[in-house]
Amino acid sequence: MNEKLRNTKWTHTEEYIKQFIADGRSGDISVVVGDREGEAYRFFHSNRGDVLNGQTVYDMMSVSKIMATTPLFYMAMDEGLVSPDDTLGKYFPEAPDDKKNLKLWMLLSHQSGMGRYVNPEYYPPHKRQDCVNFQLSHPFLFEPTTDYFYSCSAFIILGILLERVYNKPLDLLFNDRIARPLGMKNTMFNHPEDENIVRCTRKAYEGNNKCSDDNCRRLYGVAGNAGVFSCIDDMALFAKSLLNRHAPLISEETFANGTKDYGPHLTFGRALGYVYVDERYKQGGGLYSTGSVGHTGFSGTECYADFEKDLYVVSLSNTAYYAAKNNKNCSTECADFREGLHKAMALDLNS
Repeated sequence: MNEKLRNTKWTHTEEYIKQFIADGRSGDISVVVGDREGEAYRFFHSNRGDVLNGQTVYDMMSVSKIMATTPLFYMAMDEGLVSPDDTLGKYFPEAPDDKKNLKLWMLLSHQSGMGRYVNPEYYPPHKRQDCVNFQLSHPFLFEPTTDYFYSCSAFIILGILLERVYNKPLDLLFNDRIARPLGMKNTMFNHPEDENIVRCTRKAYEGNNKCSDDNCRRLYGVAGNAGVFSCIDDMALFAKSLLNRHAPLISEETFANGTKDYGPHLTFGRALGYVYVDERYKQGGGLYSTGSVGHTGFSGTECYADFEKDLYVVSLSNTAYYAAKNNKNCSTECADFREGLHKAMALDLNS
């Protein structure tokens, strides 16, 4: 048990969250912190009054990449169904010649040279092949492995790859192999909740198709890059699992091989599917140790595990929604929120 964590008074953290909302930069923020044994602290604050609870739903956006696509890929590795060194052409023989020899680890670490392209139309399940054709049709932004570009398109392809490997839709794979085994009762793609849900997008909801990401919406809410909705109760379970290296869902060897730094030459640390934290990660705010892994979401979400400090952190917010309302850069506002939050947490932990 992390006694220091469990004895911390989170005064600076709570003051920071309250001020961030008072400044009109976000409206609904939920935070949970814990160690390998479980939850140690949680906090809710909203400009709508006392409305948030452990079951309040947020659009996880790109945190979906480490909730669904990444762990499912690691499971497929354990089962001998895929390898990071496999080529894209092995699973997509229809891929253009310039994409066939891409190694899967390049897609997972955002070094493939693929860009980020918005699906031009809605692709129902029987037309996902059309999505593949579109996403793979564009020229490389750079020679693979020579640079870094955060590519949701690569993760859309990885999600469809998993569907081909398992012959099962990605949302059902996530539910059967991750959400249910971890006891996550209110986490899923295409969440039906309409009442206890935080508004994370200015776009109109389309029934259950609520994801803020346009690519995911045009895949009817199920994609490898985004689409999972979750709450603090469930994210505490997921983050604890991540801090325990997802044992027994994923083998120790596979997790260790996947979570090392695959981009030491880049300006941003990248593991297979995860952000790899070191001195290059400015949003860490001095909180996370080198070798921590996790991910952020465009809506204003994050989930990180610090193995050295025995610490997990989940923060859920709708900061991007307020940035859009205020005509500010959504990515910058979300990054500022997380950096400030982490600095406040580090101050509390070191007090």
